[in-house]
Formats: sequence, structure tokens, C-alpha cells
Amino acid sequence: MIREFFSFELRLQLRSPLLWLLAGLFGLLGFGATATDAIQIGGAIGNVYRNAPIVVIQFLTFFTLIGLLICGIFVASALLRDFDAGTADLLFANPIKKQDFLVGRFCAALAACLVVYAVIASAIFVAQFMPWIEPVRLGAIRITPYLFGLGVMVIPNVLFTCALLALLAVTTRSVLWVYVGILGFFLMYALGTALVRDVDNAWLVSLMDPFGLRALGRTVRYWSAAERNQLIPALSGYLLANRVLWTVLSLVIAAVAFRFFKTERAGTTRGWFKAKPAVNLGLLPRQHLATPGNQTVSASTDSAYLAPKFGTRVVWQQCFAQLKFDAMGIFKSAPFIVMLLFGLINFVPSALSANERFGTSIYPGTSQMLQALAGAYSWLLLIIAMFYAGELVWKERQAKLSDVIDAMPVPNWTPLLAKLGALLLVVACFQIFGALTGMLIQAGKGFFQFEPLLYLKGISIGAIYFVLIAGLALSLQVFANNKFIGYAAMILILILQLVAGALDFTHNLYQYGATPEASYSDMNGYGHFLRAKLYFSSYWGLFLTCLLLLASAFWLRGTSTSFKERTKLAKARLRGGLGLALGFSVLATVALGSFIFWNTNIRNTFHSPSQQLDLQARYERDFKKYAALPQPKIIAIDIDVDLRPETQTMRATGTYRITNPHKAAISEVHIQMQEDKTLTQLDFGNAANPGATLGLHDVDLGYRIYQLTQPLQPGATRDLHFTIELKPNGFGNSMAQTQIVENGSFFNSRVFPGFGYNNRFEIDDRSDRRKRNLGEPERMPKLENQTARANTYLGDDADWLDFKTSICTAPDQIALAPGYLKADVMRNGRRCFSYAMDRPMLNFYAYLSARWQLKKATYTSALPGHKSIPLEVYFDPKHPYNVDRMID
Repeated sequence: MIREFFSFELRLQLRSPLLWLLAGLFGLLGFGATATDAIQIGGAIGNVYRNAPIVVIQFLTFFTLIGLLICGIFVASALLRDFDAGTADLLFANPIKKQDFLVGRFCAALAACLVVYAVIASAIFVAQFMPWIEPVRLGAIRITPYLFGLGVMVIPNVLFTCALLALLAVTTRSVLWVYVGILGFFLMYALGTALVRDVDNAWLVSLMDPFGLRALGRTVRYWSAAERNQLIPALSGYLLANRVLWTVLSLVIAAVAFRFFKTERAGTTRGWFKAKPAVNLGLLPRQHLATPGNQTVSASTDSAYLAPKFGTRVVWQQCFAQLKFDAMGIFKSAPFIVMLLFGLINFVPSALSANERFGTSIYPGTSQMLQALAGAYSWLLLIIAMFYAGELVWKERQAKLSDVIDAMPVPNWTPLLAKLGALLLVVACFQIFGALTGMLIQAGKGFFQFEPLLYLKGISIGAIYFVLIAGLALSLQVFANNKFIGYAAMILILILQLVAGALDFTHNLYQYGATPEASYSDMNGYGHFLRAKLYFSSYWGLFLTCLLLLASAFWLRGTSTSFKERTKLAKARLRGGLGLALGFSVLATVALGSFIFWNTNIRNTFHSPSQQLDLQARYERDFKKYAALPQPKIIAIDIDVDLRPETQTMRATGTYRITNPHKAAISEVHIQMQEDKTLTQLDFGNAANPGATLGLHDVDLGYRIYQLTQPLQPGATRDLHFTIELKPNGFGNSMAQTQIVENGSFFNSRVFPGFGYNNRFEIDDRSDRRKRNLGEPERMPKLENQTARANTYLGDDADWLDFKTSICTAPDQIALAPGYLKADVMRNGRRCFSYAMDRPMLNFYAYLSARWQLKKATYTSALPGHKSIPLEVYFDPKHPYNVDRMID
């Protein structure tokens, strides 16, 4: 009978669309990881080939870890299907041996899992033939690494996974607890990885990993790139011991599962909560649905009182009742509780480690907790939103109640809006629990400066993306009219966005839900960074509105399930107010998108990552020839800065005293600007007689060549005058500039003109250089290179120079710059500071301005003849910590 159970179950599994859907998605991940840089799993880095044996083996091994979910689906289906369907009693009433049933079904599930990994291996193998991969990134085509990976890594790992999940399935008789076990295993694996990170016993570390990743890593730990490109790990040492140990343990776990398997259904239960009474959708008063004692209402009851009610108020009552029903169904469901607990368990260690920098503890401020929430907690909302979007749309149809619900006098948009609202409540609840946990962690650390409003603002901003994802997942479920196709479409969109990013389609206007980062600091809050994020969020919100209105038109009611019939019905529904709302939403989306494009691509310059690399390549091709060209050196600097933090603007006029330290005269000066458009004036004399003519001006690269009217002779000096202006011009596609903010501005000498070719702007990645035929990157100069040693590590623009500056800022701020304070005065409503150094310094200087508090002290030495030293600590009023310790 084992053969019959095996063949029947395997045929059933292979006919399942879910198997091939998952195989295709995981195969696509493997293909993308091998053929593009869009998906980073590890392995092919630097000089290691994309199809190197160790890369293939690592890919296949990694997929066995994330493939736990696949194995859970197949094992739970094979072993629990009859118990869930209520046919187990009928099945085991026949003279069937439980070992035949268990072994046949288990082996079939194991085979189904291996089919998925065979698809993954095939996708990885095919990926190496893609024409866009550089030939130099590929090695010899070999089958052996795939056989090694499948035989030594994948099969033992899948055996362990299936045995473990089979044990959970036969002992709990619950699909839910199988997935709880998967989450628990992921958590324990992550904790185990963290705990053994500093363990010195290599054997212990290698043997504790059931997937063999650590043993494999130990085996190839010291391999060179050449070895990684050619060799297959030997099945010995750490790797052999790990494989033997966990294969034996897998067989033991399978035997335990066999021992605990029972054919009886008694004692098994499903669900954590008892059934609740049906929710009144506003059609009838609740007290008239049934009389006390469950007596049916008689036909003689007042017909006027029982008449159904209609109108806007009733419709909204129906919507809110459906919203409450759906939301409570999610909140009480075990998967939500499990994922919430899993998220909190994952968040706590991350939050605890967040208040440490370079081995030193820092105070667990709210901003630190919000960063930990975004990094280690909120990502689960992606899974929750996708999962419950499908559950909500298909809940009535799975319960065989859709015909009854569809017959109710409820507008089409009511259930859709209610289910969207339920998803939004789930997102809000999840984020609130995270914020409350963050406060508890702060209290546990002895930090009681809670900022509930900042928590509210932070989780609200962070929730925007997940709200957009929830709405998209809900819409796709309606359009697909199939739960698993809806899930697949959502996953495919996420993968395609990764691939699009790798293919240089990085603009936020077509990356769904993408927005510029809104950076937060305790000094400046969200400042001017929030503006662009809200514009893009509104744009995607309008786009989602269009999708939801279309979903309302396609909302299924009745038995018309064919796409043609649904399309015909949707066209009819769009002829009224729904169509007008859709048209208005489309126009609003286009209008806001056009406004955003005007800001990001016209008022500002947008360069994709590849375009930026192309500019760097052109910089090297066009101007590398000037790298050794003699250029002046700065010997003195005098700069006046007019800083206006309240408007994020800055205007600076400066003078460089330059000299020619070379043996030959300098007839042309090359000027390099970090932001070319900020340089508004430059001359080598004065406005009437600039002393030079502009011979070349490359705006995109910020490179200018000036021909001096009179060459600068050896040893001669001259003044160079310039003016720069930094000011906002709309907003860009990425995060706004961080140099000048409302409180806490910081910018340095990089914003001012520099001389000559700067090799720091060159591309240093070998692969990117090869794509652009730039050759190998230059190595650092040898110690014997006297020319390189003649310059400081900061560059060749200057050696040691005299420095003085003045900076005017907002009247309530203090501005700092290098040197000793010479003046602090109010001028035209601005607070102005003058600084000067009393000795030469290196050519690097910074300016700061903020609403600081100041604490002063004086150090007096007990030794005779020593002068007292004044001490000053400038600090943010919100951060008065450790000031006295700093002074001490």
C-alpha cells in the first residue's frame, strides 16, 4: 500500500497549481540572483564567477532555509488533509496500516519538495547563458556543482525539514501550529546564529547548524577567489560530520513522528476561539432576529417594523458592521497573533542592541526605537497585508456563504471598503503594539523620556508603504479572482520591482510605493525632508484609489466568474458615479505625477545609478589626462558665509590666496565643483578684470578650465575670488540635501572650489569599470612614490594654509567654525561670528549652526607657570547627557 499512497499523493501534489507557482517564484529568485545584481544572496562577489561551484552550492543551500514554508505546505497537506476534510474516519475504517499511510504520504511530500528544488537548480543553470552577463564574470559550465549541491546539501536539509514538520503535523493535527513551528524555528535559528557568532569552538559551531551553512562556510573560509572559481568542497571534516549528524537526527525525528501518529480524530481541536453570533449588517434590528428561547419570529409580527431600511445611513452602518466583523476576525485569528508575537520577539533584541555604538551604550531615545521598529519589526506587515488581503476577499466564498452575502442589498463598494479598512486597522494595531513595546524597553533601560507624539508620527510615516501594499494586494485579489494567483501577482510585482531597480529603472514615479527617505533627528525633527515623501505618498495614494475604484467595478457578486462576463459587468458599473470618480482620480494622479516630474527631472537633475556611473566614466575618460597637470596651491583662505537655516539657503563669498610651487608657469587652472550650479562667480582679479577666460565648462561633471590672461609664474601668488549659493529648488527623487537644515546645519569645505582632476571621483568597482572599458582600478601609490608623498591625505590643493572666516546665521543659533572666536555680534537681524586660526592648518574645515546650549568650565593646572584652559561644550537641549563627564 505504500506505493499506492505514494503515487496517489504525488500525482495530487504535482497537479497542484501552488506547487508550480512556488517552484516558478523560487526559480525566478534563483535566476535573478545568478543573472543580475537585482537579488543579492551572496557568493558572486568581486573576482568570484557568477556560476562558480561554491556560488551554486551556496545558492541551493540557502534556498533550503527559506524553503521551510514550501515544505510546510506540502507536509501539512499530505498528512492533515483527511483530518481537515473530515474523511479520516472513513479512510481508516478500512484495513489500512498506519505505516503505509504515513510513509507513502511523507515520501510523496518529500518528493514534491525536491521537485521545487530541481526547478530552482534548473533556473540557476539556465541563468548563466543569459546574453547580458559579461563573459569575464562566468567560468566553465559544469554539472558537478549542481549534483553536489542537491545530493550533499539539499536532500539532507529537505529530509530534516520534512521530518520536523511531520512531527509537528502529527502531534498537533493543525496546519496553524505547523506554521507556528516554522516561525519558531526561524527565530531559534536566528538566535542560535547570534549566540554562536563569538564562539571559538569551530566544531561546535559547525555541528549546531542543521542546514550546513556554517559547516560549508568553515570549509571554504580561507579559499582564494581562484579556488572558489574552480573547486568543489571536499566531503570531509566539518561538512561530513554535519551532514551525517543531521541526516541521522532527521531519521530519528521521522521515527518519533511515526510513533506519535494516531489515526483517531478524538482529542484534536482547531481554532483558538469559540464561534461568535452572526453580525447584524444593518438590515434588521438585532433584537428582532430571534426571540428569547430561540423562538422564530412569527409571520404575524408587524410587517412595517420588519421592513428593510435603505439610505446612506444604513449603507454606512453596513460598512462599519462589516469592518468590525472583518477586523475582529483578523485580531482573533491565530496567524495574526503568532506573527505579532514573532515580530515583537524579533524586535526586542534588535531594540536592545540599537542602544549601543562601537561598544558604548547610548540612551534608548525614541528615534532609536523607531529605527529598530522599521528595521526588525515592521517588515512583517508586508506578509500580513498580503496574506489577509486574500483571506478577506475569499472568506465568504470559502465558507460557502457568498451567494447569501451577494444577495443582500449592499452596494458593491461597501464590502471592499470594509475589508480595506480592516487591513488598515491591522497595520495600525501592529505598529501601535510595536510602539508600546518600544516604550517598555525604554522604561526597562531606565529611560523615561517618552515621546508618544513622536511615536505616533514615526509609525504613521512608516505605515504609509504598508497601507499602499495592503490596498494593492486587495485589488489584485479582486482582479485575479483566484487567491493563489492574487498572491503570485503580488509577489511577482515585488520581484519585478527589484529587477527593475537592477535594470536602472529607479525613479520613484514608477516604483510602486517608493518615496524619498524622510530623515529624522532629535535636533531637526523631520524638517524639510518630509515634503517630498508626502508628495510621492499622495501620488501613490491616488494611484491606489484608481485601482480600488476599478476593483469595486470588478467586485464579484453571484456566479458570473468568467473574465469576459466580469468585464462586461464592470463597464456597466462604471457608467455612473463610479466612473466619474475613477476619471477624476486618474486625472489627479496624472496631474500630481506631472508636478513631481517637473520637480525631480526639470527643476532638479535625476540620474539613475547607471547614469551616475556613466558620468563618472566620462569624467575619467575626458579629464584623466590632466591628472598630472601642475596646478596652484592654496596658502590662505578667507570666507564669509551668510547662512539662513530657516530657508535652507547659504551664500558664501571667498578668497583663496594661491601660489605656484612648480618650476614652470601655470597658464590654465582647472576648477572642480561638487555641485556646479552652486558656483555663481569666479575670477582671478576682480569683476572688471577677471584675469582669466573660461575655456571649457562641463556642467554635468562640474569641471571648468580657465585660461589665465597672465600665467602664474613659479613662486608668484594671486587671489582667486568666488561666490557660491546653495538654495532649494523644489524637491528631487531622492532624499533632500542634509547640509543645511532648520536646526543642526553642517557642511564642509567640499562645497567650495577645488583644483584639478580628482581621482576620488573615479569608479572603483571592477565590474562597473569593465562594463565601461576603463581597465583595472588604480592601486594606492607605492611608499617610494615621492610625488604622492608630497601631498597630504586630503588632496593636493594645499599643504598648510592660513585660515579665517565669518559666518552669519539665525539670531537664535550659534555658528561654529575652525579657529578662535574673534567676534560675536548682531548684524541686520543676524547673529554673526568671526573665527581665525593662529597657525597654519590642513585644507579641511567645517561649519556648524544650531540652537545649542553652552556649558563652560576652566581647567587650571596645579603646576606652576601653566595657563588656565577654557572648556566649552555645545549640546542640544534634548541631549544634556554626559556633559559634565565630558568636561571632567
